[in-house]
Amino acid sequence: MPKKITIEIKESVEFLQKEHSKAKGILKKDRIKTLLYIKQDKYQFQSDIGKKLGRTEKTIRDWIKEYVKFGLSTLIEVKSGGNNTRTISDKAKSFIAEKVLDVNTTITSYVELQLLIEEEVKEKVAYGALYSHCRRNYKSKLKVARKSHHKKDEKAEELFKKP
Repeated sequence: MPKKITIEIKESVEFLQKEHSKAKGILKKDRIKTLLYIKQDKYQFQSDIGKKLGRTEKTIRDWIKEYVKFGLSTLIEVKSGGNNTRTISDKAKSFIAEKVLDVNTTITSYVELQLLIEEEVKEKVAYGALYSHCRRNYKSKLKVARKSHHKKDEKAEELFKKP
């Protein structure tokens, strides 16, 4: 049988509800909801709260331990996010903008743009970073239409066309 939750929540229900309504992000909201459920005696077990929030029992247990040890401010501080370092310099960005937004540009692919950046700006930009930057900021689609199949049989094509 699971162990009952026996901790004391220092904050009032009204304060927790106000914090819950102000919180941005599902993770913060779920952490505050956990404390609300414990404070209001809605659930007695970590597994029940986990099922209600769609989290594992271990996650709820870790949140409760963190609250007991450090308090509410540390509990609602989300430390995830990863390495968000910039990979494209401002100089390269301005060059990309100049080339992509130019109506008379001869660039037909992101690889070609990548090589141009390498030659003229003297910086190496990863293809994925370049692709996502262009798509996100300029809504660009640097695609070249492919030639029709070179072995296409004209007589076989006639069968599929309507008279």
